Amino acid sequence: MRPSVKLLTTTQPVEGIDFLTGELDIIEYSGRWDYGPKSIAKMGDKGIIGRWIAAGHESMLEMVDATFFIECSRVVTHELVRHRIASYQQESQRFVKYDEEEPEDLFIVPKAYEDSGMSGFYMSSYEDALRMYKMLRLNSVSPQDARYALPNATRTRIIVKTNLREWRHILKLRCHPSAQPEMQEVMNEVLEILYTRYPEVFQTVKDDLAAGIRSAR
Repeated sequence: MRPSVKLLTTTQPVEGIDFLTGELDIIEYSGRWDYGPKSIAKMGDKGIIGRWIAAGHESMLEMVDATFFIECSRVVTHELVRHRIASYQQESQRFVKYDEEEPEDLFIVPKAYEDSGMSGFYMSSYEDALRMYKMLRLNSVSPQDARYALPNATRTRIIVKTNLREWRHILKLRCHPSAQPEMQEVMNEVLEILYTRYPEVFQTVKDDLAAGIRSAR
């Protein structure tokens, strides 16, 4: 199986705040308060967000969050949760049982294996691991102990929420060609979703990546 990404929620104005109609309004409104009421009177110029970013002024981007549902291998989530500012809820192998799962639905086959023609060999090893897991479960071993038989390729689901400033940092690090390949696949999907929704915020991420610039870790 292949990884997948879905946008779940974004920060929205509450009902009754008529001067804010979307996420970019929240960013602009927040940033303009740095300059007082006279700047607030100029609301409606979304281009100012790009100018703030170009000047290195990104704190207002923290006022909007984006939450994603990601299905991927545990290889990716082991790296993803290192981004400490984000919030996570992940499927737990202590509680989830794989007793009825099939290998083709449970394991991520890396593209490197597919490209080298070795996917069948690795799928065979995954089948052995799942067979061992199921044998342990049939012998009354708990899921939290039986999971030791499973590889990092095992599918997991994780919900990730963080603000747009942190998403910019994550994407400039994890979409870079030096990043782990499956992570690149996942994060490039995240980038396309966020860029489509907020080009003013994520254009420079695309520009930096095209120039080979990566975030500092």
